[in-house]
Amino acid sequence: MVVIAISGQPGSGKTTVAKEIARVLGLRLRSSGVLFRELAKRYGMELIEFHKYAEAHPEIDREVDAMAVEEAKMGDAVLEGHLTAWVVRPYADICIYLKGAPEVRARRVALRDGRTFEEALREIIEREELNRRRYKQIYNIDIADLAPFDLVIDTTYLSQADVVRITLDFVCTALSAKFSKNLCASGRR
Repeated sequence: MVVIAISGQPGSGKTTVAKEIARVLGLRLRSSGVLFRELAKRYGMELIEFHKYAEAHPEIDREVDAMAVEEAKMGDAVLEGHLTAWVVRPYADICIYLKGAPEVRARRVALRDGRTFEEALREIIEREELNRRRYKQIYNIDIADLAPFDLVIDTTYLSQADVVRITLDFVCTALSAKFSKNLCASGRR
């Protein structure tokens, strides 16, 4: 029952890495970010508007985080989300954090979402501040404290392929040591 949690800043590449790890290891992929976006649509709000709404309604984060904890308890999953790893740390075998320079992440988000660089930069900075305040308020978690993570990667100067390769090498090595078995070579790939 392997659980890998991947968190990080917007535009750092966490979704891409999570998808590839889930594919290679044959694990379920669950994204708190996707659930948060789905809730925003259900509430009829844009993403930033919903982040602000969630600040005044902590039940939103608690619902998303409770889903992540339940998925972690079921095991055999890669759980991805901006803040997911802090919440599922007690159940996760490995927690990974991806970060990068704001300008580089903004270019990635702008390209991915078809937005201007300025819009993307403004949004990621605002989302990070809203997330920081909500997690401090709700859970007393300082998201600048990366101590809960087994691996922290600065993706600023790395390609997606580089980040996936580095992450997979770490995950396979760590899981092999933890379970005394090469999970990456024993039918999960």
